[in-house]
Amino acid sequence: MRHKPIRVYFTVAITAMLLSLGQGMSIHHPSPLATAAPNPQANPHYTAAISRLEQEDLKGAMAELNQAIQIDPSLSEAYALRGVLFMGEKNFQEAAEDFAQVTRLQPKSADAHLNLAKSQLMLKEYQAALQSATKATQLDPQNQAAALLVKMIPHLANLLNSATSPNEGREWSKSLVNR
Repeated sequence: MRHKPIRVYFTVAITAMLLSLGQGMSIHHPSPLATAAPNPQANPHYTAAISRLEQEDLKGAMAELNQAIQIDPSLSEAYALRGVLFMGEKNFQEAAEDFAQVTRLQPKSADAHLNLAKSQLMLKEYQAALQSATKATQLDPQNQAAALLVKMIPHLANLLNSATSPNEGREWSKSLVNR
């Protein structure tokens, strides 16, 4: 019985790794003609963050992104990039907050909703992750990573929940299937 929780965590780790390798975290760059969104290249701290990343200076990039957001809180690209860095640091709560902000700034971005779903999955917020992944597939029906998450989350949640509380896990997964 002790092996089941280890298998569950191993499954979650493999799933997270496959998602990050297969699709990576996406940063949506809308066409300048499509929206009147601010130009991230016009923000000197955002461009400095990109330069710091090219130099593999993650702390410096994070500091620059913080300043970029302070100067322009509507700069969705800065939130998205900072969210990716938070995910790399395994700071999933902060990543989820940044990705949620991106979805508020770019509600029609499938990539924004997909990134939010991935961070929610790592926080074991399965229903929220399923909703975000579903929204991503509605916005971009061709998004294979989002479609995979929509199919995988109920099974993963059932597996994880059954390892801790069999009845609760089954009830939750039934509620997902019966939606």
